Amino acid sequence: MRPPLSIAMPTRNRPELLERAIGSVLEAAGPVAREVEVAVSDGSTDEASGEVVHRLLADWPGGYRYVWNRPALDLPGNMNRATGLATGTWILQLHDDDLLRPGAGQAVLDAIGRAGPGERVLLFGVDVVGLDGSVRRTQRFRSERYLPPETALERVLRNSSFVRLPAAVVHRAAFEEEGGFEAALGATCDTDMWMRLFSRYGVRCLPATTCAYTVHESATTTGMWNRETVRANRTMFDRAVARGIAPERVIRRWETDFFHQFILGGAYRRLRRRERAEARGVLRLFELPELRDLGVSPKWLPVRAAFVAATAGTRRRE
Repeated sequence: MRPPLSIAMPTRNRPELLERAIGSVLEAAGPVAREVEVAVSDGSTDEASGEVVHRLLADWPGGYRYVWNRPALDLPGNMNRATGLATGTWILQLHDDDLLRPGAGQAVLDAIGRAGPGERVLLFGVDVVGLDGSVRRTQRFRSERYLPPETALERVLRNSSFVRLPAAVVHRAAFEEEGGFEAALGATCDTDMWMRLFSRYGVRCLPATTCAYTVHESATTTGMWNRETVRANRTMFDRAVARGIAPERVIRRWETDFFHQFILGGAYRRLRRRERAEARGVLRLFELPELRDLGVSPKWLPVRAAFVAATAGTRRRE
């Protein structure tokens, strides 16, 4: 018999962070442990992460599954392996640098119990934190609400940060019907997944905050502000147009907002670290031929102008 929920955890060469993440699972899901399976896909070069898994989960009542991938998989491959390893009816994917919040296990199971028969995606609130755990900002929903496919698609395609991975819980049937995270899209593979799932099933948004998404310099997303990511995101938008959920002219307006938020978010990270020249380099992504046809986002124009002014006269170090 399948457990109601699996927590799928891809990891690679970060045993200290993995131990922290699994520790958060033990606390968050402890009261409902018999209903929660843990599945870990390890792409590490040594056995340290595996030792952490076996030590912490040996007596976990809901059971655990572990695989050490040799050779190692890329990030999308590791995410797919973790999802495929899980046997639960619903799957929450928690990366090794993220955390579950206390009470998350019960909150997720309660939401699963209320989900309609055709619903396949649940989205919870999330704290965005630093590596030290300090909360930088929160993303929460004021009330529970189901968003139908077109509305859900607009939210994810207009807001590059609408979904933080550990906040989403997906029915395994949806992964089976839509396929896995696509390796060719690199760091864009998760946003592409939400585009596909939302355009097909919509999403139920819930006010409970179940997780913490960690922002830090060693995160795999830190180096994503480049031409390759821009091209991957444009491919995702082309695919969204092909799905026919909304008119192309509408989706292209969403795309303009998306890329402005995405690029300005990368510049902001650099400005926070007082790396003005690097921030200027991120802003130059607006000059790519791939983006020139999108025009300017009225919503983000004031921020763009302020960031251009803040980085004026700088030259990126080679």
